[in-house]
Amino acid sequence: MNATTNTVTSSTQPKAILQPASQKHQIPSQDPDHERALGFGDSPSALAIFCNRANTSTWYILDKDSQPEELKQPALTGYLISIEFVPKEFRGQPSYKLRFKMNAHRPCTLEAGYDSTFAKGFLIAIASLSPEQLKQRITIEAVPADDDKVLFCAVWLGNQRVFQRWDELTDWKMIARKAMDNVARLRASPT
Repeated sequence: MNATTNTVTSSTQPKAILQPASQKHQIPSQDPDHERALGFGDSPSALAIFCNRANTSTWYILDKDSQPEELKQPALTGYLISIEFVPKEFRGQPSYKLRFKMNAHRPCTLEAGYDSTFAKGFLIAIASLSPEQLKQRITIEAVPADDDKVLFCAVWLGNQRVFQRWDELTDWKMIARKAMDNVARLRASPT
C-alpha cells in the first residue's frame, strides 16, 4: 500500500505464494508438533500400543481399567521419530523393551520385547532404510503367525514391503545400533 495515498498499486500489492498441487496436501515429514485439526478429536497424549500376543490376537492398548483392548486395524501409518531400549523387569529378571515413537493420527508409542520376532522384524527393516527414506511415512503392520504366541512386524515404505532375512548369526546389537543411528541422523538433518 502506498503510505501517502492509502491505495494499492502494482508495486505495493502483496504477491500471492502458490504452492504446487503435489505439495499442497503433504504433511511435514518430521514435525513432532504437527498441527491438530479444529474441533473434536483424539487425545493429544501418546497412544501406548503393546506389540505382542500375550493378551490378544495381535497388538493392543489398555482401556481405562487397564484391560487389554485389541486394535482391530492391523496397520499404523506415520512418521518414525525415535527408537530406544528401556530397562524393564520380566519374570523377576532384568530385561529390556524396544520402544519406538511415531507421529500418526496422534502420537503413538509402540512397545515390544527387545528380542521378540516383532522387534527383530522392525529393527532389521529400519536398519535397511536410509535416513532420507525415513523422512517418508512408513506403515507398521502387526501380522499374527500360525503359532498363537508369535507376532511378526511388516514395515512398508509406500506400497513396498521392506523385507530383510535374518538367522541365528544375525548381529542384533549391530542391527539395533544401525536402526537407531538412522533415526538419529534423520532427526539431525534438515527436512
